[in-house]
Amino acid sequence: MNLHVIIGEDDFLVAEAARKIIKDGVGLEVIDSVNSGNEETRLRDIKEADASFSTPPFLEPSKVTWWKNVKFLPGSRGGKEEKVSEAVKAALERFVNKLTSTELPDNQHFILSGPSLLKTSTVAKKLALKAEVVVFAALKPWEQKQAQEAKAIELAAELGLEFAPGVQKAFIDVVGVDTRSIMSELNKLKCYLGEEKKITYKVVGEITSPGAGVEPEIWGVTNGIGERNAAKFLDAIKRFEGESGFDVRMTNAIERLFRDMPPRFASNWTALELKRARARFFELRERSVSGGSVNELIITEALRAMRKGVRA
Repeated sequence: MNLHVIIGEDDFLVAEAARKIIKDGVGLEVIDSVNSGNEETRLRDIKEADASFSTPPFLEPSKVTWWKNVKFLPGSRGGKEEKVSEAVKAALERFVNKLTSTELPDNQHFILSGPSLLKTSTVAKKLALKAEVVVFAALKPWEQKQAQEAKAIELAAELGLEFAPGVQKAFIDVVGVDTRSIMSELNKLKCYLGEEKKITYKVVGEITSPGAGVEPEIWGVTNGIGERNAAKFLDAIKRFEGESGFDVRMTNAIERLFRDMPPRFASNWTALELKRARARFFELRERSVSGGSVNELIITEALRAMRKGVRA
């Protein structure tokens, strides 16, 4: 098939799939709709994609058109329906009809990629009949985290690196689930480690940085608690005080920490301490979600948990 559809919110995975089709990049034309957010720009992009699709390779031995970041395909994204004008919907359907009714020569390919596409839509059904369709399914947060922990191990191995047992979890906690950020931080680790191959908790803590969409301060709060380091905890949490939703956000993060304590901190806590601390923060979270103010109690209870049972 010379018509390709790639759907997924992870732009690194989408780009990797596209590169397998693009190969050496000879005759590549790119139409990028990443900033096309109104009717005028979207209609312009459809027109440009159509013009490229309709022009076969002449001087080049092959041609690939990649229409990327099409955020106005039918369907919803992130639970919010994209607002698409009727004119854009009609133009898109006409173009899809053309895509699926035209036979491309062997040396021409067309790639359409975007973050989401409702598979029950007319557009999706027509494309499915004529195109090679690759979908990187949207996962629930905990599923995505587990998947990216496995992906980090795989990408590290490709670079000749190896995570010490459990360290991939700490790595993803810091970097987040964006694949491009994961790859970038692994390359940074490779340069830092030199001849060494093992990625340890210490190295992750010293070198890795939060990736796309990850706010660094929240990890300072939970790391301070996990280490039973009151000074580190207080320094990190003060950056959030006064923010809207402070109590809900903090109680969520801290309750989750006590529920699923990372291995690098587990030796600092007994099972009973974790159980009691989690119960207290579960109660605080429920109170905060119900509209009660627990701001002062968050710091008090965290310090209480860290003080209790301190070892020599």
